[in-house]
Amino acid sequence: MWSPRRRVRVDPDKTHSYSATVSIPAQLPEFPWAVYLTGSDQRFRLLGFDFDSGRHGRGIAREDSDRLASQLTELGVAHLRAHSGPTGGQHVWVRLADTGADPDMVRQLAHALRQHYPSLDTSALTNPATGAMRPPGAPHRAGGRSAPHLQGRALVAALDEVGRGTTPEVVTWLLARHPHLEPGPSSAARRSPTLRIVEDCAGPRLDRPRRPIPHRTAALLGAAPAPGTDRSALTHAIFLSMARAGHTLDDARAAVAAAPGLVRLREDAARGRGDTERQWSRALARAAAFTADPGQAPREPIDDELDGIEHALVATAARWGRRGGASDERILHALTVLARTARTRVLDIDCRRLAQACALDASTVSRRLRVLAAEGWVTLTTPSAGTRAARWTLNLPSDVGVEITSHATQGEPAPAPGSGLSLLPHHTHDLWSPSRCGGLGGATARVHWFYRSGVESLNGLSEKTGYGTDFIQRALTRLHSAGLLTENATGEELLRVFEMAAQTLGVAGFNARRASRHLVDRELFTWWNEEQEWRTTRGKKRGTRRNTSTGALALPISAPARVRYGRFPARSNGRADYSRARAIVAQINSTGRSAA
Repeated sequence: MWSPRRRVRVDPDKTHSYSATVSIPAQLPEFPWAVYLTGSDQRFRLLGFDFDSGRHGRGIAREDSDRLASQLTELGVAHLRAHSGPTGGQHVWVRLADTGADPDMVRQLAHALRQHYPSLDTSALTNPATGAMRPPGAPHRAGGRSAPHLQGRALVAALDEVGRGTTPEVVTWLLARHPHLEPGPSSAARRSPTLRIVEDCAGPRLDRPRRPIPHRTAALLGAAPAPGTDRSALTHAIFLSMARAGHTLDDARAAVAAAPGLVRLREDAARGRGDTERQWSRALARAAAFTADPGQAPREPIDDELDGIEHALVATAARWGRRGGASDERILHALTVLARTARTRVLDIDCRRLAQACALDASTVSRRLRVLAAEGWVTLTTPSAGTRAARWTLNLPSDVGVEITSHATQGEPAPAPGSGLSLLPHHTHDLWSPSRCGGLGGATARVHWFYRSGVESLNGLSEKTGYGTDFIQRALTRLHSAGLLTENATGEELLRVFEMAAQTLGVAGFNARRASRHLVDRELFTWWNEEQEWRTTRGKKRGTRRNTSTGALALPISAPARVRYGRFPARSNGRADYSRARAIVAQINSTGRSAA
């Protein structure tokens, strides 16, 4: 039921290689077998977190799995935990609904989680083509089986809940909860899709000129596979080479009809299991993500435009010393990061999601976006409507009236050499939550940022930040009291220092709690929109009984809001009762999290 593909990987010799694949049999094998985490399109339908006891011992593996499971529980994400086998390893499973998760986002998540959970084996999460894990019930090569933590009715209920699937947004939520260092540019370049898949009368192909296949591929096509050859891997290698050469599905079909090297697909077709189209789609998806020069990503105009915006933010750093400026600066940096990911300056994003990206309240983001729009930094291209997010355009420095004549003396303000943190991960830590809530505040974060950049004098910090020397002196005193001026930690170590300081101040988890409130806000908004649609539908309508029992579903889920919460509550005068509705959403989902 969970497997995204009709085949599973098997390890009959118990060598832990899983080099063979078989169609899912009616009788499950008594040797180790594993399910793929992705479908044939290589989008993740399963997230399998494998905590290995081999390097750090079973105690660390259990502790790491406990901590990740706690994060999923707080988010209301249905998940299943299992003992991997007799060696003490742990598995945590999450099933994704809809169209699954993007492999690059899952790879980024695996990289981030590895920095927090040392026993996590990321191999299955970073290999969308062949990544697989043993599901509950599958034998372990050292004996025993993968066994769920739960039993009896609790297990049946958990399987039913996990089986419904959760939104792929969980990948983004987990990234937000785990501050991390980004992978180096060379690895990012290797993973960036550079080619489009187009379709014409000859079938899908890469958007590139057609050229002859390499001699090696022609030799593989012209020779029958030798005994013992993995014919599935051979087929994929041939199709991958053809896809990179700009060939079409019709070309692939013609090759299957005659080429000795593709005898496996002909045999499958003769048995009524034609697999050519699926194999071609798989090869195309892999070829589209292939970069000819893995050491250097191709540069596009959007890169220069976003570089210009970042340089403008740096050049005008002092202007963000105004009231609300720390939030403005953070919002613009978050939009720039999102624009780099989306490869466009035009972004469809709602205030709550943007607020989570820059660790602010949604109301603050909404208010400051209007200020930034008035100044020309952003433009509201399309207002929000119903559940559709607003569309914002991130403007170029010339549109804002900022002159950047040279990039030679500008650049992203970096902390002290070797610190390894970019601006956004630094500024969005719990430590810098508002001072009224116990944190050090966004303005103090800016002072610390430039102090770590090597600017230590009061006048120098005042010139960089735009704040008066009296405020800077107070900020430095607070930073010194927190031990943040003498600490030479870098990268992940610096984030741990931040975490300890946040715990001392009592603000650890502040941003996670804010994210939970935003989730409730989104649920409430969706519920009201569905209620409006239901009320305006013509014809006989029936209400839905609200379910507030212990087994109520938790966030996030794919069921309609009116199914989860019933009719939207109303006051005696017939007007919507939002406060009561919010209490219902919060109560049902907190109950679901407790049950999980």
